[in-house]
Amino acid sequence: MSSAPDVSVRVFTAAPHRMMFFAGMLTAVATGVWWLAEMLGRVYPGLGLPPVQVAPMWVHAFLMLYCLVGSFIFGFLFTTFPRWQAGPEVPRSVYATVFAFVVAGLVASFGGLYLDARLFVFGAGFVAVGWWLGWLGLLWVMVNANGIVAHAVVAAIALGIGGAALTVFVFAFYAGDATLLHMVLRAAMWGYLLPLVYGVCHRMLPFFSQSVIPGYRVYRPAWRLVSVTVLCYLHVALALAGAYGWLWVADAPLALITLTGGLRWEPLRSRGTPLLWTLYAAYLWLPLGLLLQTIADVSYALTGEWLLGRAPLHALGIGFLASLVVAMATRVTLGHSGRKLWMDRYTVVCFLLVQAAAVLRVLSEISASVLPQLFLGLVAASAAAWLAGLAPWAVRYGRIYLVPRTDGRPG
Repeated sequence: MSSAPDVSVRVFTAAPHRMMFFAGMLTAVATGVWWLAEMLGRVYPGLGLPPVQVAPMWVHAFLMLYCLVGSFIFGFLFTTFPRWQAGPEVPRSVYATVFAFVVAGLVASFGGLYLDARLFVFGAGFVAVGWWLGWLGLLWVMVNANGIVAHAVVAAIALGIGGAALTVFVFAFYAGDATLLHMVLRAAMWGYLLPLVYGVCHRMLPFFSQSVIPGYRVYRPAWRLVSVTVLCYLHVALALAGAYGWLWVADAPLALITLTGGLRWEPLRSRGTPLLWTLYAAYLWLPLGLLLQTIADVSYALTGEWLLGRAPLHALGIGFLASLVVAMATRVTLGHSGRKLWMDRYTVVCFLLVQAAAVLRVLSEISASVLPQLFLGLVAASAAAWLAGLAPWAVRYGRIYLVPRTDGRPG
C-alpha cells in the first residue's frame, strides 16, 4: 500500500522557487479572476459588482509588476545567483520572509480594492519591505561569492531600481499624486523589468539551447547586455525629464538590438522541443513590443499624439513577460523537482492561451481608435484567455511545490 505524498511546511520551504513561484501563481490566478470580473462588469453593467475603493489601473499595474512577475523573478534569482557566482545559498529565513510579505501584500491589496483604500497602501508597503529584504539577501550572496558575473550585476541594479520605484509608488499613492504614479510605474517597467529579464534571457536562452540542440554555438556577447541595459536607462531618463519626443532615440535601437540578437540565437532550431521554442516565442515579443513602442514614440514626436495606445505596454507585459514566466517557470519547476525536462501538450495549450491573451489585448488597443465599440469586448476576451491559460497551468505546477522531489534529492 503506497503512502500519501509528504505535504508539509518542510517540503514547501525546501527551496526558494517553491515558495516564490507559488506566490506568483497565486497572484496570476487571483488577478485574472478579478480583472475578468472587472471587464465583464464594464461590458455588462447590470452584473452589480461591488464598487472599488482604488482605481483598478493602479492595482492592476502593481500586482502585475511586483506581486506576479516580481515573485517569479525572486524565485529564479534566489536559485540562480548562488550558481552563477559560486556563492552561498540564500537562507531559508530570507526567502520565507519575502514570501510572507508578498502574500500579505497581495491579500491586503485586494482588501483595499473593495474595503478601504488604506489597506492597499499597507499591501504595497508589505511588498516593498519584502522586496528590500530579498534584494539585501541577493547582495549578501554577491558579496560572499567566489566571482561576480555581469548578469548578476545587471539584475542587482535593476532590482534596486525596482525597489526604489515601488517605495515611491507607495508614497505617491498615499499622497494621491497620479503624475508621480505614472512616472514610477514607467521607471519600474523600463528600469527594472526589461533590463533584468533581458539579462536572464541573454544568459539562459543560449545555455538552454546548447543543452538541447546538437552542435549549437553559444552567442552571448557582453556588448548586447550592456547596450540594452544602458538604452533602457536612457528611456527612463528621457521620460523622467519629460522629453517624450526623444524616446525613439532609445527605443528604436533597443528594438533592433533585441531582434538581431534573438535571431542570432537561431530560434527556428528549437522547433520540436516545446520547452525551448516556447522560450523563444516569448522572447520575440520583446522586439515586437519595442517596435510598437518606437512607432508610438515617433508618432508623438511628429504629431504630439500617441498612436497604438497601450499596445506596446501589453505586448511587453503579457506577450514577453507573462509568456516567459510560463515557459521559464515550467522548465525550472520540472528540472528542480526531478521530473523529465519535457513540456506536454497540456502545458503547451496553456502557453498558447497566454499568447492569445497578448494578441487580443494588443488588438484591443489598436482597435480603440478605429472601432472603439470592440475595445471592451476584446479586453474581456483577453482576460478570459489569460485566466484559461494560467489557472490550469498554476494548478498543474503549483501542486509540485507541495511534494518532495521525485528523485529523492533535497530541494
